[in-house]
Amino acid sequence: MKNKLLWLISNIKVKKNLIIFMVTVLAAIGITVIRSLYVPAYEITINGENIGAVADTSVFEQTVDSVETQVSEILGEEYKLDSNVEMSKALVPKERLGSSDEMKDSLLNKIDKINKSYILTVDGVIIGASEDKSLLQGILDKIVSKYTNENTTYYQFEQDVSITYDYVAASTQNDLEAIYEILASNKEEAVSYTVVKGDTFSEIAANNGMRLSELMELNPQVEIDRLKIGDVLNIKASVPFLSVKTTENITYTEEIESPIEYVDDASLYVGESRTMSEGTTGTSQINADVTYLNGREIGRNVIKSTTLAEPTKTVIAKGTAPRPVTASYGKYIWPVLGKVTSALGSRYIFGGNNYHRGLDIAAPYGTDVKASDGGSVTFSGWSASYGNLVIITHDNGTQTYYAHNSSLLVSEGEKVYRGQAIAKVGSTGQSTGNHSHFEVRVNGVVRNPYDYLYASR
Repeated sequence: MKNKLLWLISNIKVKKNLIIFMVTVLAAIGITVIRSLYVPAYEITINGENIGAVADTSVFEQTVDSVETQVSEILGEEYKLDSNVEMSKALVPKERLGSSDEMKDSLLNKIDKINKSYILTVDGVIIGASEDKSLLQGILDKIVSKYTNENTTYYQFEQDVSITYDYVAASTQNDLEAIYEILASNKEEAVSYTVVKGDTFSEIAANNGMRLSELMELNPQVEIDRLKIGDVLNIKASVPFLSVKTTENITYTEEIESPIEYVDDASLYVGESRTMSEGTTGTSQINADVTYLNGREIGRNVIKSTTLAEPTKTVIAKGTAPRPVTASYGKYIWPVLGKVTSALGSRYIFGGNNYHRGLDIAAPYGTDVKASDGGSVTFSGWSASYGNLVIITHDNGTQTYYAHNSSLLVSEGEKVYRGQAIAKVGSTGQSTGNHSHFEVRVNGVVRNPYDYLYASR
């Protein structure tokens, strides 16, 4: 009996030890499981709302600094988080531990002065924002549509245009019509202008909507009375806020110029020519890529050219005979320099109306009167109301008259050259003072001298 009792006691001890062992094992397993699923952390509460947990308070502090810096940059002014922040220790599931970026995004989402939107920028400048990216893209497409058609193969904006998704000031323009108006508007920019034949400083200013003083301020180095062809000036021009470059592939026909063949002709003076036979132009079909900037062509690349009709040549005789000094050029210089006191047309003089056949050019008594072009003197003498008169017949049959001279320096039949002194200014005949009367006649018909004289005097 005693032995049985001892066995029972021994057996109870073994079971107790086993239970203790089992409890210890289970506890260890529980702790391991808890440690694998939970971690000690700090719960972050802002204004009573839990926004997550962090393993280290420094992570949250650094995140706050980052948020304040970013919001300050967005708003363009210093920004500090003005919130009631509480941090409490807790054992939290590992998955609840937020990263710095997640915590930052959570904080940014709670700031009323900013929001997350699609942002349209041009050259880094924010133009507007929208929650719908397609609406902003639609505005850009509308701008582009003004310059594209069925032939357009490519387009791009000249500026750096982008649509991004990010935080932006809540006050950013979000009215789509207003955004379009900004992008479709014009702005003034300084651009260069190359002077061409006939340009004057005042005309360039007027043609570009500028005051003369504005053009002078932009070009202080330029002498406005001495513009030369090829001079480059700075001007103000109205250009689109958003510029669009496009490429179109087009096919068109183009004339092929008639090739010219020159043949020597001893019957013509050097510098003279005569068309012996007129050729015809040909036709070619061109396929080209044409580049435009805001609808204005800036480049053309011919891809293929196909001749549809061959041109025929033009034959031109080229003079080889030395030009006599008295030969006519067909262009006329002013016989004297001075003020025109009476032009071609009806006038009242000597107590009645009469028709004035030429120009009266005032000049001092005795001034040289020069042949307007080379030719033959076909009259030199007195002629009623003309007084002392010289008539020169030029090689093309045109005649020029020089009247009211005080004296004559050439005789009938004499050959004269352009610029040769042929008389002296006076007031002979029916005249009101010292001047040179100059006429041009073609086939005996009086013509307006202004149509024949050089523009410069």
